[in-house]
Amino acid sequence: METGCKRFDGIIHFTEILSHHENSYWIDFENPSDEESYILYSDFKFHPLIIEDTIESSSPKLDVFKDYLYMVFHTADYVKEGELGSREIDFFLGKNYVVTYHREKFPTLNHLFEKCLRDDRILSRGADFIMHTIIDNLVDDYNNTLKMVAATIDSFEAEIFSGNPGREILRRIFELKEDIAELKKTALAQRDMLWRFSRGEYKLTSPESLIYFRDVYDHLSQVNDKADHFRDLLTSVMEAFFSITSEKTNRIMKTLTVFTVVLLPLSLIASIYGMNFKNMPELQWEYGYYFALLLMLVVMIVTLVIFKIKDWL
Repeated sequence: METGCKRFDGIIHFTEILSHHENSYWIDFENPSDEESYILYSDFKFHPLIIEDTIESSSPKLDVFKDYLYMVFHTADYVKEGELGSREIDFFLGKNYVVTYHREKFPTLNHLFEKCLRDDRILSRGADFIMHTIIDNLVDDYNNTLKMVAATIDSFEAEIFSGNPGREILRRIFELKEDIAELKKTALAQRDMLWRFSRGEYKLTSPESLIYFRDVYDHLSQVNDKADHFRDLLTSVMEAFFSITSEKTNRIMKTLTVFTVVLLPLSLIASIYGMNFKNMPELQWEYGYYFALLLMLVVMIVTLVIFKIKDWL
């Protein structure tokens, strides 16, 4: 029997290959056609409803059948600054095989495939270990994404504390916070699935593999903890934004208040001399106009000095 990693671009049939129980196989379907997807039914005899779930998008879940397990797994992607996405990959775990099915490209899988080309011992420990290796590498993608999230939060903080944050950044913060909440929800569901693996609930997982699934479970627990931490950080960043915006508004209101208070006595003086009384000596005085201007100037200076002494400026 020929072993090792191979890539096929056309249609092949796996019935004869899978009959060699002394070997373990990883079969990856990347963006398969309808004809290729039909192999899931014709060769592997998977349930039609499960195949329908595989072809369509599904939330993370784990279904147990007599001869195989079906699991939907999602990874986290950093789409662009302040925006996260996810990609779905479906697993079928049998006695001597793991089938992965996905529409989008996974660089992690390509990396593992290259490792298999160099060292096919990755496939030699059994199907459950193959599945663990794939999931472990996919969980590492979560950590890479969260590192970029941390850098984005730092950029938000720098932008806010630059002194002139716009309202646009608040929208980006809200969107990232919602994306992190969705990431946490997905990671939590998948952590619970791996907990069941680590407890040996399934006959298709060997006792030797349980500790490895427990290790991946711990990694996903850390992802959840980081997600909580980042949501708290974003809440603090939002509070800082509102605080700075409020402080900026207070400065504007303070300036307007100073102008209003300074102008009030000036308006009073102007109103007094604007009254139409016939007997107002200042109106007939040669220097009455200059006296009124000087009075206004003195009142304004005194008002500003009082504000300065009271530390209201």
